[in-house]
Amino acid sequence: MAMLRALAAAMTVAAFFEMALCVNYNVAWDLSTNYTHWVSGKTFRIGDTLTFKYPPTTHDVVEVDSTGYSACNAGTSTASATGNTEIRLTATGKRYFICGIPTHCSQGMQLEIDVVHAMGETSPPSSSPPSPVSDSTSPAQAPASSTPPPSPLNVPSPPNEAVPGSITGEAKLTLGLGLATVMVALGL
Repeated sequence: MAMLRALAAAMTVAAFFEMALCVNYNVAWDLSTNYTHWVSGKTFRIGDTLTFKYPPTTHDVVEVDSTGYSACNAGTSTASATGNTEIRLTATGKRYFICGIPTHCSQGMQLEIDVVHAMGETSPPSSSPPSPVSDSTSPAQAPASSTPPPSPLNVPSPPNEAVPGSITGEAKLTLGLGLATVMVALGL
């Protein structure tokens, strides 16, 4: 019985630890960022989040297919324009985002990412379509390593970086709950 409890506790800790490793990438959505350079060296995984930060009267975020991305054409896609657009990465594969304001995409406001399996995951997850663009008013959770220049409206943009593997407040809470579960399961 004790062995079964220990195994259940270990599996619980592993699940909580994986959730804690999800990263929130802050994207300063502006005309001055080189998004090809920004993406290089980053690994986007299922469970991660992109948070596009921008002045809502200046830009928007539109998720498009590869054709829309190449042609800078939003087509009939729905734009999000609140200034705090959050995209949860729920499936593997390419994702494409552009600014739907005329000429902004052709001036470089387009982002292509490739989402891979979560850490330690070897089999494909249940097939679910990518989550739609959504808006959020909650602040970004990942610490920053640099700050981009101010936007054209002289509103400071949020950091354009995330620190993969860094432990955020939410991750600490998740790990704490996992440890508490283990202690209860083992009768400590």
